[in-house]
Amino acid sequence: MPVTIDATVGGSSANSFATRGEADTFMEARLNASTWETDASADDKNRALVEATRWLTRLGWIGLRADDTQALSWPRQSAIDPDSPTAQYFGTDAVPQRVKDGTMELAFQFVKAGTTDVAALDSKRNVKRSKLDVLETEYEDSFAKVKDLDLFPSVTRHISALLVGSFATLPTQRA
Repeated sequence: MPVTIDATVGGSSANSFATRGEADTFMEARLNASTWETDASADDKNRALVEATRWLTRLGWIGLRADDTQALSWPRQSAIDPDSPTAQYFGTDAVPQRVKDGTMELAFQFVKAGTTDVAALDSKRNVKRSKLDVLETEYEDSFAKVKDLDLFPSVTRHISALLVGSFATLPTQRA
């Protein structure tokens, strides 16, 4: 059954931070986006946007959910806009462009991965030493293992300033 995008801001049945139209426009300006533009079906794009939103909505965002009935983690109240020179708050009636851009970039990464399950652990990542005789594998320190969104630095560049604990979320005192 085809997936339908519901990008209603604050909606109780919303399933995406961005519409497919927004994603298509975003991809027009993105380098190497032919996978999205020509290889992916409309349903694949919709599924990628929904899955990307699922990944992002579980993160620890700054501020508080704007409404108890909203399905997604944005919009939020008391969330400072890191791009505002005067530390203004985001409105509770919109999803920040940073969140939309992160969603669309992650959706692109999912489409680009094709049938590869990007959520699965990569058994070859961070291998320090591998030994064939008696099949020994030594990994780098576990804290150094790349996982989750850290696999996609192009996504975290968009959203990191909006996550709890991010250095960029601290208000700046101007002289």
